[in-house]
Amino acid sequence: MKTLRLGILGVSNHFIKRIVLPASETSCIQLAAIASRSESKAIEAAKEFGIDQAYGSYEELLRSDQVDAVYIPLPNHLHTEWIKKAADAGKHILCEKPMCMHADEVIDVVEYCQKKDVYLMEAFMYKHHPQWQKARDVIRTNNIGKIRYISTSFSYNNPAPSNIRNIKEYGGGGLRDIGCYAISVPRFLLGREPKRVISLLNEHKEFGTDELSSAILDFGDTQATFTVSTGASAFQKVDIIGTAGRVTVDLPFNTYADTDAKLIVDSAIGHREILIPPIDQYGQMLEDFANMIHNKTDISAEEDDAINNQRVIDAIFKSSVSEKWENID
Repeated sequence: MKTLRLGILGVSNHFIKRIVLPASETSCIQLAAIASRSESKAIEAAKEFGIDQAYGSYEELLRSDQVDAVYIPLPNHLHTEWIKKAADAGKHILCEKPMCMHADEVIDVVEYCQKKDVYLMEAFMYKHHPQWQKARDVIRTNNIGKIRYISTSFSYNNPAPSNIRNIKEYGGGGLRDIGCYAISVPRFLLGREPKRVISLLNEHKEFGTDELSSAILDFGDTQATFTVSTGASAFQKVDIIGTAGRVTVDLPFNTYADTDAKLIVDSAIGHREILIPPIDQYGQMLEDFANMIHNKTDISAEEDDAINNQRVIDAIFKSSVSEKWENID
C-alpha cells in the first residue's frame, strides 16, 4: 500500500508520549515533517525520532509538497483555524478531539474540507481498538439482553496552572478533554443519539474550567451517565448493564499497547473474561486513517460522528447553566 506522508503541527507532549512511536512503526505512515513555533524544538524532535523535515512555523510545513496529510494535536481553540489552513493547502487532516469548540464550528470545518476535497477525521483512538469492537458485538448479539444503562468514570489529577487543559480560553476543562469519551462511548455502543441531557459542572476556583462534571444522557429506553474530573485520582472504567448481564471495561481508554486488553462479561450463563491481544490503538487509528484516504472510503459517518458528539457537549454546557434538561439540537 502507498505510504501516507504525515506532517505534525506542534511538538506536543501527547504526540511524543502516544503517537510518535506507533506512527514510526506503522508501515503505511511516513513521518515526513514536524513543525513548531520554536524551530529548535522542531529540529530536536525530528532528530530524536527520525522525522524527515523540521520547520519553524506551521505555514511552512503546510507549503511542503512532501506532506500528504497532517496530524493536529494543538490546543482546542486552534483547531478550526489550522484545519482550514491545512485544507487550503490540500492536506488531509487527523485532528485531536474535540474537533472544535462548538458544533457550528465542526459543521463549518466539515463542509470546508468537503469543498476542498480533503479528508477530515477526529482522533478518537479508542474506537479503533478491537476491545471496543468486541464489546459492541457482545451487545449486538444479545449476550447481555437489552441495554438499560451505561456508566462511565474517567479522571486524572492535574493541578498545573500553565497546562493547556487548565486554561479556559484554550478549551480546557474535563468535559472537552475526557468527557468527550464518556459521551462518545454510549453513542458508539448503541448506534444512536441521545434525545436530551442534564448536567452538573463544578468549576475550578482558580482556572474557571470544569473540574468535576457529571451528566445523564437520555436515549429513551436506555440511559448513560458519567462523571469526569481533572482534580481526582487517575481512574477510568465503563460498565454496560443489560437486562440479562453486564460488560465491564476496566481500562477503556488508555489501553496498554503491550498487554492484553480485557472485557469482563457476566450473563445468565456465567462469568467470563475475554482477552484481546495487544495492539497499539494509536497505530491502528493511523492505519485506518491512511486506508480511508488511499481507498477513497466514504468518510461521512466520521464527519457526522464528530458533529453529533459536539452537539452533546454543547448541550451539557448549556444544561449546567439552565439547570434543566436540554434537547440535543
